[in-house]
Amino acid sequence: MLLCTWISNCPIAVTHFLHNQDNVPFLTAQISENLGEDERLVQGLCALLLGICIYYNDNSLENYTKEKLKQLIEKRIGKENFVEKLGFITKHELYSRAALKPQPVFPSPEQMLFDHEFTKLVKELEGVITKAVHKSSEEDKKEEEVKKTLEQHDNIVTQYKELIREQDAQIQELKEQVASMTTQTDQMQATISQQLSQIQQHKDQYNILKLKLGKDNQSQPSTQADGSQVNGLQTEELSQLREELEELRKQHTLLQTQVGDKDALIDSLKSAAQTSESSGGGSDDTELLQELEALKSQVQSQLADINQLKTERQELLRRAEAGAAYAGPSSDGTSDAIKELESRLSAQMSETERLKESQAGLEQQLASATSTVAILQTEKTKLQSELQESKKEQDDLLMLLADQDQKIHGLKQRLKDLGEPVEDEDDIDAREQTSDEEDEDED
Repeated sequence: MLLCTWISNCPIAVTHFLHNQDNVPFLTAQISENLGEDERLVQGLCALLLGICIYYNDNSLENYTKEKLKQLIEKRIGKENFVEKLGFITKHELYSRAALKPQPVFPSPEQMLFDHEFTKLVKELEGVITKAVHKSSEEDKKEEEVKKTLEQHDNIVTQYKELIREQDAQIQELKEQVASMTTQTDQMQATISQQLSQIQQHKDQYNILKLKLGKDNQSQPSTQADGSQVNGLQTEELSQLREELEELRKQHTLLQTQVGDKDALIDSLKSAAQTSESSGGGSDDTELLQELEALKSQVQSQLADINQLKTERQELLRRAEAGAAYAGPSSDGTSDAIKELESRLSAQMSETERLKESQAGLEQQLASATSTVAILQTEKTKLQSELQESKKEQDDLLMLLADQDQKIHGLKQRLKDLGEPVEDEDDIDAREQTSDEEDEDED
């Protein structure tokens, strides 16, 4: 029992046990003997030990491989006999008592041969050893190949697991690095925004100082220049100002004459427009339209009379055809009536033709009148546009006159400030009037 517990699940221990040349012959000899019932338990334990050597054998010893041990059992003991001897353990009374409870109670120490753990080990190994003994060499090879593939698969799985763990660790490190980099970038952006705001503040302060310096520099030379101009004004500048004043006066008079011409032109255009409107063919057009309507009504009445005469003629012809059997004076009367109706019809037809000709003439007159009205209307619009343009030019001239007056007034005021005598327009007009009167007296 000690050896079975020691070498189970340990191929190295099995190899060391088989390395002793006397162990296997002893076990086969014990199993193959025919002993009494008291010795059957020993044979069962020997069969269990030999089965463990077969099942956990790694084929490291050439003389005691799995296949050779199976052949030895088959030749010396027999497979069926070996399995039967192996079953002696489970059939023993003390084994069944120990297998019932983990802590069995025995009346005497001699009966305490098995413990509960050993019974579990025997129960696990019995079926496995039986299968291992009955298996052929090909099945063993297949099983070994399956074990090898499973081991390789397990190794590959462990390698993949290790690789996945390493990758997880690397990913975690990269995540930590990314988090640290993001925090650093946030800090850098915050510092950049602060620096930009500080730069903008410095720029604003610089611009304010620059504007202050520019204003100070401009105020100093402007005051100096004004003083020099007031103090150092010469006679040449006064003469230039007088010449400019005279030129502005001439321009003022010229503009006044142009304004007068424009006013006369506007008045003439207004009178022409009024005459064209008054001399237009409005009344003639209305008279022509009235005559045309009267002629149309006459034509309509004449057409109604013609239709009535036609119906009467048809009626008389029908009566004449109906009373063709009656001869004599009655037929002469109907023929006279027909002739009279035909003469009346021809007269009405000639009258309608004449009315149509007169209608065509009136329509022609109306067309000519409408064309003249259209021509007059275009001339009127043209005159109105010219009137608007002349008014616009007059307004522009008035604005120029106002600007000239303002400039003249400014120059006069400047001359007065400089101490030069300046004549007003009233004085100039009075002087010109007196000179004209003197010229007339001389004449």
